[in-house]
Amino acid sequence: MFRTLMTRSGLTAQLGKLWKPDVEDLLKPVRKDVRALQRAVERLEATLAETSQGAQRAERLAAQVKLTAVLNQAQHAAVARLSDRLDAARIGAHVRAAIAAAPLVEEPFEHLVVESLLPAAVYDLLLEAIPPEPFFDAHDPIKRNLRFPMEFGPALSAAVWAFFDDVVTRQMIRPAVVERFHAPLQRHYDAIFGRALRERAEGMAQSVSGGRLMLRRAGYHLDPHRDPKHSMLTCLFYLARPGDSEAYGTQLFSVADDSDASYKQTYYPEQEGRRPELAKLVPFRANSMLVFLNSRGAHGATIPPDAPASLERYSYQFYVAPEKAQLGELIRELPEPLRRMWQSKGDREGAGME
Repeated sequence: MFRTLMTRSGLTAQLGKLWKPDVEDLLKPVRKDVRALQRAVERLEATLAETSQGAQRAERLAAQVKLTAVLNQAQHAAVARLSDRLDAARIGAHVRAAIAAAPLVEEPFEHLVVESLLPAAVYDLLLEAIPPEPFFDAHDPIKRNLRFPMEFGPALSAAVWAFFDDVVTRQMIRPAVVERFHAPLQRHYDAIFGRALRERAEGMAQSVSGGRLMLRRAGYHLDPHRDPKHSMLTCLFYLARPGDSEAYGTQLFSVADDSDASYKQTYYPEQEGRRPELAKLVPFRANSMLVFLNSRGAHGATIPPDAPASLERYSYQFYVAPEKAQLGELIRELPEPLRRMWQSKGDREGAGME
């Protein structure tokens, strides 16, 4: 069965080509990925022996291996130029200027939309480096995610997205958006920690978490909600490709009789008897980023089922949140009424039933 799968997928032929003398020089910059191919094939053979579900996973892994081999050859020249194209100093200056220029809007809750977040050539490189679909998780064809660093994949995708995930989000975007939201964050800290602990809250180190590349298709729907309570800022970078419509971006809602969430998980106002009302639709615009304070209101998204079957929406989302240990220490010191607002939803519901 293993040999049949290898032959049918074209993997045998592709792996053979990797070791031909005239190709070997091409692959020197990505020799690590060739070794990863070998390990992947070994995993593939082991997976096939498990179950029918294992065979499906093996089919997917075979596609990943084949695509990696093909793309590493086709993109070798692009990989060789990355050190020049990913100039951190130049990109950082551009990102900081773009975020500083974006107007801070207060309604329906504090947010800004950053236009031309990256230099145009760097944005084009990110689009070129989006990994093929078999590298995304396979749980739901309408809602697929990919986290970085990639355990295995094409060299260009792995390098470019590792740079974005690590250098751009953590070293460039994070400090810039924390500075832009300084005053709204102070007000938010007063509400969830109390004014007496505002200075302590401001002193917490802010980190990036939850980063993922997202692929969404027709039929996708996300009810109005607020992100988990520990996330102070949400950043959503739109990866529209040439020809993509700006439709089906992010919906921003006001919430009637809004109040702070009484638990720490994702908060859905409608489940608490509070009605969201659509206030704004942020367009799915190339090289733009939505940043908002996770304090009130709600956000969501919808791609109707009757949208074109070929429609794809790529975006990258991450949170800016206090370092976990420091946040936990601060929560333990809160007065009892505020500390209860950080309980889990299950604990709250269990207490309500007693």
